[in-house]
Amino acid sequence: MKIWNLDPYIDVDPLENLHLKICQGIALSNRDLATRVIPHYEMQGNINLAIDFKNSDANRISAVADHTEDILNDEEKEIYRSLGYNQKRAFLELYKNDYTDGEYVRIRFTKKENLADTFSTFYSSTTEWTENTKYFSELLEWIYALPFIDIGRILIFVTKHYMHGDLHYDRRDEWLNGKHHFIWLNPFNQKKFSLYDGYTEIPITSKSAFFDTRYIHGSKIHNKSVYSIRIDGQLTEQFCKQANIPWTSR
Repeated sequence: MKIWNLDPYIDVDPLENLHLKICQGIALSNRDLATRVIPHYEMQGNINLAIDFKNSDANRISAVADHTEDILNDEEKEIYRSLGYNQKRAFLELYKNDYTDGEYVRIRFTKKENLADTFSTFYSSTTEWTENTKYFSELLEWIYALPFIDIGRILIFVTKHYMHGDLHYDRRDEWLNGKHHFIWLNPFNQKKFSLYDGYTEIPITSKSAFFDTRYIHGSKIHNKSVYSIRIDGQLTEQFCKQANIPWTSR
């Protein structure tokens, strides 16, 4: 199975009632730019070429990778680091011909000393709260009532209006072993999000889901900015049995 619909097991309605508070929290938070210098085949309407490009070993790029400073020389880095948030976006788009399709709000994120461990996002012991945490108290109260044994990384993904999200895969290892789970939340079902099995598109139509991130995935073009939420960790054995999700004791 590639996608697990979690709507029969999770009531997302209370989350929708927090929409005002979530939007306020996003506005107050320090956000990370999703700015890239790769060919944006998605915006050109050539999804198959985008899939071929993202599957090539030389061009493996994750939507959550912060690679901005990797493409700058020392002089450019000095300028970049001196700029404010929106100034950085303008600088990269004009000087490097980058495109920016969205932003990321880190509520709980990987500790610096654990960044090299690709499984660290799924564990509370290798993640920590960010300064953004204080803006999402009601959201976190709701999240911690979800059927998790352990919670690691918590992110909010903001897709900008009229921009096709970057297609990508997260990993190609054997991560789907029952020890690592996440819940992906799409309040109001506003974000158009799909997986691709080869060139075949598989839309996620539910408000809550778990899916195999080894497959290329990403969001479509919207006429307004939209957000989704992802919580990494390990789900309870009982919940996984109900939803037919692999589970193994850590």
